[in-house]
Amino acid sequence: MPKLGMEAIRRRQVMDAVIRILSTQGWRDLTIREVSDVAGISSGVVTHYFANKRTLTLDAINDANLQFVKALGKIERRRGGAVVRLAALADFVSQLAPPGIPDWRFWLGLLGRMPFDRVLQAEVQKLLRLYAEIVTRMIEHGVEAQEFTTDKNPADIAAAFVSAALGFAAAMIADPQDMPPERCRRLLLDLLQRDLSADFAAAPRLSVQSVI
Repeated sequence: MPKLGMEAIRRRQVMDAVIRILSTQGWRDLTIREVSDVAGISSGVVTHYFANKRTLTLDAINDANLQFVKALGKIERRRGGAVVRLAALADFVSQLAPPGIPDWRFWLGLLGRMPFDRVLQAEVQKLLRLYAEIVTRMIEHGVEAQEFTTDKNPADIAAAFVSAALGFAAAMIADPQDMPPERCRRLLLDLLQRDLSADFAAAPRLSVQSVI
């Protein structure tokens, strides 16, 4: 029987292990035994908190989604105008391993399995909706502050940004020499500049520590 007060610690160890396995080894290697080995705890402790691999997977996805939304929320609340915030967002998502969240291999693996699993599909839909809503709000704030000039729907601009960012993430992993992070960032900022008629060139770089 785990000691009183250890539940949160053990669950965190298990979640971190699951996310690490899915990010570095793929979905096929996710077993209770592998999770216990990576977490450094016994299989019995893992199954005490999680009944099976399905529960482990869904809880890890929900945990990762919360990390992602939390990181985006910090960027949205940054000091400065909408140009600064959107440039910081482009900085964040154009990194191979954005700070404070699982790296892009985790998310791309999830997207690859999502079409064949309705529960995973619902989780992805929820995450993408929240992602797009945050970007939309940043754009709307920029329009209200007259930083941006556009005749397009902010939600459409946000949807294009989110889709492009996911595509560039796949390209960064598939061919890192052709799509290094700097090129990904530039293309995302070019997309925003075109749709919002704003100059993103002078926006300061994102501080990694400000997101963690």
